[in-house]
Amino acid sequence: MKNIVILGASSPIGKYTYEFLKNNENINLTLFMRNPKKIYDEQITVLGDAFKKDDLVKALKNADIIISTLGPYDVDEMAENVIYAMEKNNIKRLIWTGSLGIFNMAEGLEESGLGDPNDPSTYLGNQRKAADLLLNSDLDVTVVRPNWLTNDDVVEEINVTSTNEITPKGHISRKTVGKFLANTAINNKYLNDSPAISAK
Repeated sequence: MKNIVILGASSPIGKYTYEFLKNNENINLTLFMRNPKKIYDEQITVLGDAFKKDDLVKALKNADIIISTLGPYDVDEMAENVIYAMEKNNIKRLIWTGSLGIFNMAEGLEESGLGDPNDPSTYLGNQRKAADLLLNSDLDVTVVRPNWLTNDDVVEEINVTSTNEITPKGHISRKTVGKFLANTAINNKYLNDSPAISAK
């Protein structure tokens, strides 16, 4: 039995990840979120703030795998806190949802308006800083980089692109990302890697 905590569980991707894991009899789920008005499964929800280390340390107790859909801003600070809480609880496995373009390997990046991934004061730069912190830690990390997101209620077939390949312009539904996160946790894939995912 694996104990999985979803951080940022009230986000659309967090909810979809929950949907793909909730009926798995080999998994115990915990949902971590800040806003009590967004609770959708009261029995397994823990309220807390990812900007507060103590909240994370308590929430991650006894966890085996952490899935994060935290964001979208100041994610470097949240990443530092997640690393701290995981180390305090001797947890190694983290699946983190990042952003396409943080490694300068995406078509149309210049026109995205999301800033320079090498400038931490911009959106992409902050996302890049968080990813670097995580991938350079002692944790077993997967930083997932979804292509531009849609709200389409569909699970799409996907292309997976590595960090040294250019990801073409495209899209992917949040529902598809949720399934990818769930499957990555179940199958323990992409350790210490940062796959970019797009709809075929």
